[in-house]
Amino acid sequence: MKISSVLLDQDYAREPVPLSQRRGWIRLSLIWVAMGVDLSALVLGSALASGMTLLKAMIAVSFGSLILASIGAACSYVGSATSLSTAMINRFTFGERGAMVVILISTVTMMGWFGVTAGFFGESAHAVIYALTGWEVETYWFALIGGILMTMTATIGYKAMEKLSLVAVPLMLSFLIGLIIKLSMGGDQITVLFSIPPEGDPIKTGTAISLVVGAFILACTSSPDVARWAKSSKDAVLSGFFGFLIGNSLMMFVAAFLSRLAGTEDVIKIMLSIGWGVFAVVLLILAQWTTNDNNMYSAGLNLSILFKWIPKRVLTIIAGVIGTGFAMFGIYDNFIGFLSILSPFAAPIAGIYLVEYFFLNRSRFKVAYLREMKVPSVYWHSLIVWFVSALLAMMTTSSEDGGLGLFTLTQVPVLDGLFSSMLLQWVLGKVMDRSKPGEGLETEEQAV
Repeated sequence: MKISSVLLDQDYAREPVPLSQRRGWIRLSLIWVAMGVDLSALVLGSALASGMTLLKAMIAVSFGSLILASIGAACSYVGSATSLSTAMINRFTFGERGAMVVILISTVTMMGWFGVTAGFFGESAHAVIYALTGWEVETYWFALIGGILMTMTATIGYKAMEKLSLVAVPLMLSFLIGLIIKLSMGGDQITVLFSIPPEGDPIKTGTAISLVVGAFILACTSSPDVARWAKSSKDAVLSGFFGFLIGNSLMMFVAAFLSRLAGTEDVIKIMLSIGWGVFAVVLLILAQWTTNDNNMYSAGLNLSILFKWIPKRVLTIIAGVIGTGFAMFGIYDNFIGFLSILSPFAAPIAGIYLVEYFFLNRSRFKVAYLREMKVPSVYWHSLIVWFVSALLAMMTTSSEDGGLGLFTLTQVPVLDGLFSSMLLQWVLGKVMDRSKPGEGLETEEQAV
């Protein structure tokens, strides 16, 4: 009875989440924490520890996570205040048809990252199983299993993701804390760690902060997908801030300590070396599962706006099949360059809807505007801002990462796109006098 009620539960893809279904900030935060605890964060944390002193690595992770937490809190506020998904919010900022272009590119990016993460899961699972048993199982089988698990919770919806996070976060944290205690027993190693010089190529603090921010900035853009379930705007802001702050920094801190304690960057090898092979498998499954189901959940919400006549769960399954296919056939190896081109187009979306909501046209963000068809087909100025900001981000992305590499601004291309979109959207909005009471509504009615 309980299983059927969960499977048949309404996920409110195209309407506000009812107040009776809202959650407190702690439960929402666990979803973001679970998303941050993944293998990519372990890899990045280890890499930072290799190229910096432990103290500098911790400072870089802290500052980067604080930036993400601030952006995530602001985006979460919009999601809670409107009670709508990111795709629905895009209809208010880009227009009915204009939003379709934005949503399509965002969805392709999400499915691509899903494939990359599932592929990473397959590679890691292959290495762990081979080390434990000596069995040579093809990587694509593990990618298939991972893709099915990740798609399953995303298909059921928010409540399944929440229940998984409630179980996974305590387990993952227990494993990681136990691992640190195990490795640090038998001396005053912790005090010595901070004095160890970098072993690899030196990494500048600014570059390190950039890497930390770039790792999760796209998740901030789609944070309304989860924040719309918050009981209040306060719950949304707290969950977005602490969820991104803790979720983004925790795994990197742990990885930095582990790599210093064990003298290697490969955390999976560390677990295997001390006899924690089973824990390595559990952590691997939970870490990737709780991260990638968020990508597919947002992709499903996006597709439900593009194909309104098809149930969201069907669309999520289709997207999951495509993403899993990317991973199984090894496309994720060559997909990174494609994603590097698409990713700069995602961050400006958040900048545009933040400025529209907080500074220009908050009164427009109502479902009634959609039902009464008061939203025009296209807001051309928003599309122009989006394109220009994305192009700027491409110009500041290095050629090695698939960009143009013409110049640098903040050292973080996605932040270049975010901040430029906010500035351009505000300037154009003021020029068009769209922030004056009544004029925004009048313009929309004339455009229908």
